[in-house]
Amino acid sequence: MVKRGGKEVITVEIFKQTYDLMKANAGKLKWNTKEYINSVLAEAIERDRFLQTYAPNLSRVGYQDNILFIRDAKVGKTADIFLKDRVLYCGLCESKDCIHIHYAFALPEVAKMYLRKPR
Repeated sequence: MVKRGGKEVITVEIFKQTYDLMKANAGKLKWNTKEYINSVLAEAIERDRFLQTYAPNLSRVGYQDNILFIRDAKVGKTADIFLKDRVLYCGLCESKDCIHIHYAFALPEVAKMYLRKPR
C-alpha cells in the first residue's frame, strides 16, 4: 500500500472507456481526474448508505427492456418500475407515487429510462 498526502492509496483497474468519460467530466468541471473519480465513488457509497437506511427492505434486482425491477422483502414481491406517458409508474402498487418510485429515483437506471428515446 502506498501513502500520498498522508492518505493510504490503493490502485484499482478502471476500463479505459470509463476513465475517458470520467476524465472528460472532470475537465469540464476544472477538477483533477483522481479527485473527481474519488468524489463520484464517495457519492455512490453515500447514496447506497442512505437507501439502506431509508428503505432497508428494498433492493434493486435488475434492469431490462426499460423496466427497473425492485425487490420488496417486506411484502415478498418485486415491483416493476417503468415509464408511462413520461412518468414513472409502479406496476406492483399501480401508482405513480409510492416507496418503490421514491427508491427508483435514486438509481441511475431511471436516468437511462428518461434519456432513452421513446419508440
